[in-house]
Amino acid sequence: MPDWSYHTFFKPLLFRMKPETSRDLTLHTMNTLAKLSFGRSIIQFFGHMRPSEKLAQNVAGITFPSPVGISGALDPNLNGTAAFANLGFGFIEIGPVSLEPQSLEKPILRQIEKEALWYQHLNTNLGLDAALVKLQSMKRSIPIGIAIHGETETEFMRLVQQLDYYADFFILSEKGTPYLDRIRQVSRKPFFVEFTHESLKSAADKDLKADGFLIREGIIKDGGIELGHSEMPILKEIIQQLLPYNKPIIASGGVHDPNDAIELFNCGASLIQLHSGFVYSGPGLPKRINERILYEKDVEVETKRSAGWISFFLMGLGVFIAGIIALFIGLTEVLLPYDEHYLGIQKEEIMAFNHHLFHFMSHDRICLAGVMISAGFMFMQLSYHGIRNGEHWAKKAYVIAASLGFLNIFYFMGFGYFDKLHFIYYLMILPFFLYGLYQSRNFSIGSKAVNLHNTKAWKRSQLGQSLFVISGMCLLSAGIVISIIGMNGVFVKEDLMFFSLTPDQISAFNDKLIPLIAHDRAGFGGALISEGFLLLTIGLWGYREGAKWIWWTLALGGLPGFLTGVGTHFMIGYDNHFHLSPAYLLFVFYLVGLVYSYSYLNVRERRTRDISIVEAKKV
Repeated sequence: MPDWSYHTFFKPLLFRMKPETSRDLTLHTMNTLAKLSFGRSIIQFFGHMRPSEKLAQNVAGITFPSPVGISGALDPNLNGTAAFANLGFGFIEIGPVSLEPQSLEKPILRQIEKEALWYQHLNTNLGLDAALVKLQSMKRSIPIGIAIHGETETEFMRLVQQLDYYADFFILSEKGTPYLDRIRQVSRKPFFVEFTHESLKSAADKDLKADGFLIREGIIKDGGIELGHSEMPILKEIIQQLLPYNKPIIASGGVHDPNDAIELFNCGASLIQLHSGFVYSGPGLPKRINERILYEKDVEVETKRSAGWISFFLMGLGVFIAGIIALFIGLTEVLLPYDEHYLGIQKEEIMAFNHHLFHFMSHDRICLAGVMISAGFMFMQLSYHGIRNGEHWAKKAYVIAASLGFLNIFYFMGFGYFDKLHFIYYLMILPFFLYGLYQSRNFSIGSKAVNLHNTKAWKRSQLGQSLFVISGMCLLSAGIVISIIGMNGVFVKEDLMFFSLTPDQISAFNDKLIPLIAHDRAGFGGALISEGFLLLTIGLWGYREGAKWIWWTLALGGLPGFLTGVGTHFMIGYDNHFHLSPAYLLFVFYLVGLVYSYSYLNVRERRTRDISIVEAKKV
């Protein structure tokens, strides 16, 4: 559930439900998906949220893959623990856990205009026994902090004993701090002492033998606790009070955009936990924070050009040039001498038999050429702007799409027709692909981004991104369908209506004509799969504020495919609007996506300002 789907489709529906219902439904669904054998791969594919290795840090003797965690109070029933590990979080808080279950007597309330949540209290939990059952089935991939609540020393000792195996660190409520020395005899895990906004007067009253502090989210209001962005000033004030004790600080709550997280880190927080911001800003928030942190780490370092991009670029250029050559052939000769040799007839004989059939063959080859030009352009853009700058996602998108394209050769071989030109084309570009793959073998995972705020442009861009993702899926699906048709029935009903022939009549004229057409159709479908995957992954993984090249890649990269795919139908008189309706709809998605993405992807002022701030810090 990345942001583009959350804000566009799911959030409007979920916010019509009761908060508890929408929370449990969301977490149950995500958790179920994450537990499937292929579920984690699906989450990673659509979200690409895994944090960069550069973000890993050691706090209290624990290595956190990212400094962004999730508050346990958001998931008191432990329904989302498996999913959280795949959303870019560096740790998960579980709890609070008490011996007996605790529940809410009053419902959770949303204050949408303020982007706030109201709870009666934050102590809701399943109780120790039920929590242990949930923890036993949980796969541990990132650090887990368990918050424990009790009343007596005996209760705290029992909780720590039972939960010690599952915890990487513990978070003690204030009532447990007097027993900390004796609790340490039970567990050697780090212990963080929990403070609330209201209870902290001075750390001098607390047990400073703790390994760190956690500032619990929430401000007492209207007989309960309110969580929202309004917590930020209080969080920063408390961090300043705790800094003199030189211990790690976890700030929980208040963060609704990357700028909030950066402010807390700049104030002295070691780690942060999300709560209300995760609900209102969406599940992509940890990824956005991680990318901004990485941007600030790398902005002062001179960018080193990554190896392999030139080789990848040359392969893309080869695809682009081959597409132009194929377009020229499709518009003029259509059939090459070896095609005519395979058929045993000249193109003039096909035109004399049925000129619509000949033009239909031209249409297939022109459409293939347009897809190749589009894909070649996108390959070059990924190489120059993405791979050259060390973007792991760009290499991943490039390699998978190119691999799918190379598999097209099996389509050609399956029809008993050896296409010499295509084979030579593959032999020419394959070495560039393999050499680029070898040179870029050490790419590190993770990307950086400049986004700081949940601006209007960011909110509008969610629809734009969703439309590009849908467009990519549609092209990918169309490629699969066309490939299947090419390998089976070859023609659809509208095709046969256009040239007023049956397959038997075509075979009676020349029994090799349908295999040649099938070869072209399947090849076109395979190329469309590659282009669809490029469009999909660029929309999914490359969509970042100020990434102007992404907008131009999508804008210019899509045009050749659309113009040839639709234009050639009108050129040959195959203007069946029902047949073309998917292309019309896709073109509408494409245009609206460009409009709604423009202000977000083309913004420059904020990036310039952020770089100026960094330069000022250096001075």
